[in-house]
Amino acid sequence: MTGCKSSRYADPRTTRGNAAADGLPGQAAACPGSGASGASACAAFTWLAGVLPSPPARILDAGCGDGELSVRLSDAGYDVASIDADPAAVAAARSAGVPAVLADLAGYDDEPFDAVVMLLSLHHMHPLRAAVDRAARLLRPGGTLILDEYAWDWADAATITWYYDTAAILAVTGVIDPPDGGDGPRARWRSRHTVAGAMCNGGDAMIAAVSGRLADVSVRRVPYLARHLLAGRGSPEILAELCRIEREHLAAGTLSATGFRLTARKHAA
Repeated sequence: MTGCKSSRYADPRTTRGNAAADGLPGQAAACPGSGASGASACAAFTWLAGVLPSPPARILDAGCGDGELSVRLSDAGYDVASIDADPAAVAAARSAGVPAVLADLAGYDDEPFDAVVMLLSLHHMHPLRAAVDRAARLLRPGGTLILDEYAWDWADAATITWYYDTAAILAVTGVIDPPDGGDGPRARWRSRHTVAGAMCNGGDAMIAAVSGRLADVSVRRVPYLARHLLAGRGSPEILAELCRIEREHLAAGTLSATGFRLTARKHAA
């Protein structure tokens, strides 16, 4: 399996934040620490708390990154297995005390899990159907697949323009690095999500792959551009303000939602 790694996407597992929010079962409500990615992490973990089975369920963190999610799940009482296809990510997770395994999801084998969790990782995985098929096989009957994902292909022309205009302002103020230059916004957007001629998996393709393999698929579109822009940089206040602006544009219909949260279940035996 190959991965689409066109840019460093904001990952809600990277650092612990200081925004108050409900945590996973068994954890304190506040997320300690600081940073924009940590504030984003709080929101992701709050959502997970409502869709995960109760501890001590067996969980696969597929695409574990630096292990932040695995640490939180373990602290909450879950039995966690962590895998990633990126050696650097596995090394970072291990340095955080997570016994991560270097493995592609499509080739990974283990005892059945109560849930497979994938936070911003499935859009990197090729072949897509092989990854989803393996995730389904790794679930016990009645188990749950949980995705918090990014659908780059759902961005229309207005959304792409807003992204690059906002990125330019953030770069001028030193919050982020300058965005890639070159052709017009749409061409830059496609290039950003292409590596060695392979496009990152799109939202519709990911949802179709899951729907073809699992049942009771539930999808909710959510904001994502603010997380994508900051990628863990800046302050929680900047993230909060960007999220507010993005939500207002979504409510007005002037931007497209590029994030989605999905749950699906494996048929009981």
